[in-house]
Amino acid sequence: MINDGFLDEAREVSSVTPMERVVAWFVFRSREDARQHLEHVYLAAGQGLVGGCGRDSVAPYWWVGVQVQDISQWGNVTAVNKRGRLGD
Repeated sequence: MINDGFLDEAREVSSVTPMERVVAWFVFRSREDARQHLEHVYLAAGQGLVGGCGRDSVAPYWWVGVQVQDISQWGNVTAVNKRGRLGD
């Protein structure tokens, strides 16, 4: 079972408050949608799940991201994949 406790931590999405070595993230308007997304994230060695929750001018949000151990292994750091708030 995937530990989803990090979804309840108050943490701005990485596009608002950058988080070190986060290379991909998705933003959801419901915790359940964020939780379901976890089942579809495949991690390589040296990668882990991160995320949290916050609130913008529209409504609450939850986000799920991938944090890499070594950003230099990612390749082109300007090619960071982000979907959602400010990353559309």
